Amino acid sequence: MGLSWKSLVLLSLLVGVVAILCTYAPGGKFSGVFHYLIDYLPRTLRSKLTDSSSTQSGNQNNVRLFTKAELQGYRGDDGGPIYMAILGQVFDVTNGRKHYGPGGSYHFFTGVDGTRGFITGDFTEAGLTENIDDFDLQQIKGIAEWVEFYQKQYKFIGKLIGHFYNPDGGSTDALEAFKVKLEQASKQQQLEQEDFKKYPPCNSENKPGVYRKLWCSKQSGGIKRDWAGVPREYFQPGQREPRCACVKNYGTPTEESFIPGPHDNVGDLNNPMFKVYTGCDANSDSCVFKE
Repeated sequence: MGLSWKSLVLLSLLVGVVAILCTYAPGGKFSGVFHYLIDYLPRTLRSKLTDSSSTQSGNQNNVRLFTKAELQGYRGDDGGPIYMAILGQVFDVTNGRKHYGPGGSYHFFTGVDGTRGFITGDFTEAGLTENIDDFDLQQIKGIAEWVEFYQKQYKFIGKLIGHFYNPDGGSTDALEAFKVKLEQASKQQQLEQEDFKKYPPCNSENKPGVYRKLWCSKQSGGIKRDWAGVPREYFQPGQREPRCACVKNYGTPTEESFIPGPHDNVGDLNNPMFKVYTGCDANSDSCVFKE
């Protein structure tokens, strides 16, 4: 829509008045009106005003706050800007219009916070929701990785009032719970890495319908060492399923609490957490299972 210079001046003055109201109104009461008016200005003037007003959004962190209805208006229709949210953080993905614009393969992510869908793969309206309260630690870690991706690739422009942020821009209980789980996931990952160093993962090769092969080397699992070991089923405490581990088959045990007999020189082979694979030579560094 074209505006005369007089209209632009009046509209700019109106935006300025609303910006002042944003500064003093509690909870960003007028911030939605402010950004609605800005959308009618030319892009050059719009960018200057939005940059200068970013500290006048009326919230504790001086960040623009979006309502869900407002975010819905940024789906790239008629060539307009494209915004999307994940974990309550709003990003400008306009530069990725090919993928996020109308007809693009990721268009369903725009105008909403579809955090849950990033992990579940459910891209229906019901699946693209904010609620991830039931996610396990692995899923929480996956969300954190997606957030990190968008922070690196696209411009963060605000927060979405809803499941993760309240009307003042502060964290909700749901976001705090996410942070707690993320910390737990980080500690779990650290423990897993330490466990991998003690009992490195096996190399594996699968040819469906033909065979499955597991074997150990001095670099299996990406863990460099001076021994190869032998493949064993590792029943790790706290894990539902066993994994293949390369177990040291000479010298003293890895675990100090596991004391071998006086004539033992078999490393961790006597540890009850390890089991020889059925059909595998106990002394071989590889196992082949025909299918």
